Amino acid sequence: MTQLTGLLNSKKFTSLLHSKRFYFIMLGLAFIAVLPMFIGSEYVIGEVLAPMIIFAIYASSWNLLAYSGQGSLGHAAFLGIGGFASALLAIKLGVPPIVGLFVGGLFSAGIGLLIGLACVRLKAWFLAMVTFGFSVIALTLISQFDSVIGGIMGFATPLIVPRGIPFYYFTFAIAATSILVIYLVMKSKLGLAFKAIRENELEAKMTGINTGKYRLIAFVLSTFFAGIAGGLYAESIRYIQVSIFDPYYSFLPLMIAVIGGLGTIEGPLIGSVIIVSIDAYLPRIDPFLQGLMGPLFPAVSNVGPPIRMMMLGVILLLVVIFAPKGITSLINKTYAYLRRDKKEVKP
Repeated sequence: MTQLTGLLNSKKFTSLLHSKRFYFIMLGLAFIAVLPMFIGSEYVIGEVLAPMIIFAIYASSWNLLAYSGQGSLGHAAFLGIGGFASALLAIKLGVPPIVGLFVGGLFSAGIGLLIGLACVRLKAWFLAMVTFGFSVIALTLISQFDSVIGGIMGFATPLIVPRGIPFYYFTFAIAATSILVIYLVMKSKLGLAFKAIRENELEAKMTGINTGKYRLIAFVLSTFFAGIAGGLYAESIRYIQVSIFDPYYSFLPLMIAVIGGLGTIEGPLIGSVIIVSIDAYLPRIDPFLQGLMGPLFPAVSNVGPPIRMMMLGVILLLVVIFAPKGITSLINKTYAYLRRDKKEVKP
């Protein structure tokens, strides 16, 4: 935190605010902010745009962890803990829902701290397996105490703000703040330490970096934002149950980050737009897919989750093969190519 405070008070912070990447991010956020003014559909605003923003927060939290050289295959545990904690605090204890949202994030971060203290020194994919195991344990515990929590059947979540436009802008404000904080962390001394550990942990140790400490900081920050995303997601779908711990939600931020661009601040935003758009608009091309997939794959010709997962798998495969640095790298290359062409035609 002191490193982040120092960045805010430094000349480097001013230079960051004037960087092209920062302007690109601000332009993207401004576009998202005015989008509802041109879209009259409440369905699109509430069921497409709001989830895009929420999953961008969630994927950004996972991306921050990957930025420090760590991996998680059980991030759904922290998404679910944040969602259940924020909802139960409001329902059982009468905590204002907006307060419960942030307390849920802190509760998720607290659990992350305990796991991190025990396991953060593990190598990246050993830690990933531990987090996956923890997500299974969390699912089991929530189910075991169903009489108190009610997670198996699920329950309606309390209102934070009215549905529709108010909730959209509330989610947007949380997302803009979260992404800005993550961006500043990546550009601070913390971020430099994370990057050094990711590139070569042994060399990072030799330069005096306490790798265990910085890994733990990255893990706690990541789980905090995952918890915030969980509370917002439960509010978005107006309901929460143990299905939020499903492995799909653990692999979701990985897919979003990889498709958008690992280690970049804009990658999770781009990846979230692609993934949520597939989920939202796949039913509209059901007849086409049914006709196409029926003869080839009779077992999955019913169209639904199997088709959706196949499409996500194909997109992920294509990105990994042809754009291993994500869609962001293609955008950057296109931008650089266009700028080069402009320079060449200059008299």
